[in-house]
Order: sequence, then C-alpha cells, then structure tokens
Amino acid sequence: MRNLSGCRVFLLAVPAVLLLFPVSVLVLILERISTSLLNDHTYRDFRSGELTITLNGRNSTGSTADSQFDVAMDMNPRPVIAILGVCVAAYIVCAIDAFGIWELKKVEGTNRHQRIWTWMVVVGNILLAALSLGIFAWTTSVQNSEAGWQSYHDVQKMNQEYTRETWACQIERFFPKEGWASATCGTAKASRFLLIPTAVFSLLALASFWILIRQRGGLKWLWGGKGRYAGFDNVYELQQGGPPAPYMQGPPQWGPQPYYIVPPNQQWGPPPAPQMMPQMAPQMVPQVAPQMVPQVAPQTVPNEQKSDATAEARPVFR
Repeated sequence: MRNLSGCRVFLLAVPAVLLLFPVSVLVLILERISTSLLNDHTYRDFRSGELTITLNGRNSTGSTADSQFDVAMDMNPRPVIAILGVCVAAYIVCAIDAFGIWELKKVEGTNRHQRIWTWMVVVGNILLAALSLGIFAWTTSVQNSEAGWQSYHDVQKMNQEYTRETWACQIERFFPKEGWASATCGTAKASRFLLIPTAVFSLLALASFWILIRQRGGLKWLWGGKGRYAGFDNVYELQQGGPPAPYMQGPPQWGPQPYYIVPPNQQWGPPPAPQMMPQMAPQMVPQVAPQMVPQVAPQTVPNEQKSDATAEARPVFR
C-alpha cells in the first residue's frame, strides 16, 4: 500500500470539508438571520420587562379597520439552543474527519495511533448523524404540539410561550402586512430542515473514511488485528510485481589513503626521505623484507718488527 495522492485525499475529504461543514455553517447563518429579524421588531417593556412586539392589523375577526396594539412574547429558546448545539458538534466532527483522513492517507505511523483516529472519526460521525436526526424529530414535534393562534382573540392573550418559528409563522398568517415575518418564518424552517442534510453528509463522510479502513484490513484491523499490511505475514504481500532489479554495487566506504614506501635501511649514510604515493584504489602493497647487509670483519694488522735504524736515520717531522 502506497501513500495516497493529493487528488485522492481531496476526493475523500469532500463529504466532510465541502458538504458537511458548509451545511452546518448555513444552518448557523439562517438561525442568526431569523433571530436578528425578530429582535429588530421587538423591544423590552419598561415596566414589566417582557419582550413586546407592536403589530399593525385587525384585532378581531369582524373588524375591517387596522389598528396597532402590543403583544407580550414569551420565547421558548430550547429548540434554538439544540440546533446551535448540532452546529457546534458538526464543526468538531469536520475537524476530526479532516485530521483523520490526513493521518490515514500515509502508510507511516503506528497502528495504535491510526486506530485511535479511526475510532474518533467513526464514533463522531455516527453520533452527529444520530444527534441531527434526533434534534430534528424533537423540534418538529415541539412545533406540532404548539397550537398557536386560532383566531384574532388569541392574539392578546397573556403568558403565551412559543418558539421563534411559531411566533414568526403565526404573525405572518394573521398580519400579512408585517413583511419581515415571512422571511423570519422561512429562515427558521430552513434551519430546522437542514438538520437532515447534516445527518446525511456525516454518513457520507463515514463512507469515504471506510475506504481507508478497508485498505488496512477492515473491521479486523479496526478491532485490534494486524490487518493486511501490518507485518506482511502472507506470501502474497512478499511477491514482487516485476523482475528483480540488478544488484548495484555501492560506492566504497572509504576514500583513497596515501601510503609510504620506505626503502631498506643502509648501514652508512642518512636514511632517504620517504616518498608519498597516492593510492587510487585499495590494493595490496608488497612488503619488502629488510635485506641482510654483510658485516665486514675488522682486519688485524700484522706486527712488524722494528728496524735497527738509528736515530739519525729516522725521519723528523717539523
């Protein structure tokens, strides 16, 4: 198994980086837009401190004239908090997916380290898919359980607690002149229904990650086994794909070293200076054994008898 190329890594990261992350960002943006639109048309009552909105329209079914009246709003923030929690979880899972794919794209690394990343990616995507579908089902049930306004007489009732989506949609229904309510209702519904693509894209990211898991041996490697490439146990992994490469002799481990040739010692005179000769390649240099120089034995001078020359006949040195 060789390291994955950059194009293949990009294709494996598409579900996590280019699908899951943008959808989670879009959910957050739509949720913030609906919140901003509703907050721009509400205010806090100075006396009671309640969130109040001023509506322009009919205040009864039989009325034909428009009038302005204030409505106290009690907001149920739990669905919004749950949707924002899914967005944060999606950001974390996207980061884990990106780092996990980058870690498993290469052969290098210990099995324990790569197996930890694999379990983080698998568990993270499964939990994100389950969380997205669960929050979508719960928020939908909350929306269906809220009856909302049935007539104009229900508008000014006290202690009405609804979600942001319910408030915006029923204002759009009973007060069509409030144009902002239509945009608020649409963005709130879109942020809730985008939880379904979030779950689908998290499962797609898990499917793309399964390609890397299968290359290492699948579930056997994931549960602690050696897998296909941990140790090359079978003969199939040891077979070569082509003819064996010719043996290439490497360079010598040492460079040429100079050596000296010393002539044999002589008995008389100073020894000559050694000559340095470069050695181009390691070779055997014959060792010259020292030659035996014949020793000249001292000669004995024969004793000559003194002549009977007189003192006058002897030479005088001056």
